[in-house]
Amino acid sequence: MTVLPQSTDALHRLSDAVDGFLRGEKEFNLADPSAHMLVGGRFRTLGAQIGSSVLAGVPDEDIAAIVQPARSACARSPFMRDEQEWARGYPSDFRLVEHVLAQAVNAQPGTLGWHVETNLQHSAITQQLRNRVMHQARLISDALTAPRSGPRSVLVIASGAAPDLRHIPPGTVRPGDRFVLTDVDPDALELAQKRLGLLNDFTTAVPGNVFRALPRLAELGPFDLVLANGLYDYLNDRAAVRLTEAVLTRLCRPGGTFYFSSTKTGNPFRWSLEYLMDWQVIERDEPAVRALLPGRPVSVGYDPTGLALLTHVRA
Repeated sequence: MTVLPQSTDALHRLSDAVDGFLRGEKEFNLADPSAHMLVGGRFRTLGAQIGSSVLAGVPDEDIAAIVQPARSACARSPFMRDEQEWARGYPSDFRLVEHVLAQAVNAQPGTLGWHVETNLQHSAITQQLRNRVMHQARLISDALTAPRSGPRSVLVIASGAAPDLRHIPPGTVRPGDRFVLTDVDPDALELAQKRLGLLNDFTTAVPGNVFRALPRLAELGPFDLVLANGLYDYLNDRAAVRLTEAVLTRLCRPGGTFYFSSTKTGNPFRWSLEYLMDWQVIERDEPAVRALLPGRPVSVGYDPTGLALLTHVRA
């Protein structure tokens, strides 16, 4: 292991944080469900020390080697293990999203993994995901219930199993209204079909990479509302600009709305997610988001946790 002199203190603090996290198995009564707060405190301390080590210039491979025992302990949580392994070949897959939305904990009770997962399910980082879904559900509902002269069309990009659309009461949908779901994972669209119930009669699924699916999506358009929840967390600026332009020029109806969400810079959970779960996202601040939309009328807000940027743009 190569260690620079100026990073020695950071490495010592990181090692202490790992040891403290692991000692929780012996020092805390893990049979007590409320111990998740104590375990969560040490988990957050570990994340903070990982971040300090990064900022001190410690090489990634050295940080990874030191935190490996903590990473292994976290893998006792199926939720965290699946994200470490990218069980479906990509991060933050639809099963993880459904797990977070359900606030489920599948780890064995009384284990360190159970307490870490429970703490995460009560934290801002998972709540912001739920907030994003509910915001999209409200946008869909508003599009359907606002005064209108004809049918409404909604496209959901990277839809997963359509948890936002599943919040819409079928009674608010009128004849001619239609929803289009597109996702790279056909199993996500299959689950959406199973859970949408009566809304299936109004819904079309388009599997595949969104860039390759653009011609088919354009055929099904234009759309009054286009939503992309979380996809921009994994698109670099070049890809984000390309998708944004395609949506606004090829998919949205003139005067329609395009909405996407992204993770704000300064996310305090970043280092824990990256080094303990392999969950890496591209963070952006408001100027960076606006730079993706030069010359466009843009509205940028925040979810209640302050961790997610909610961007709306008129076509």
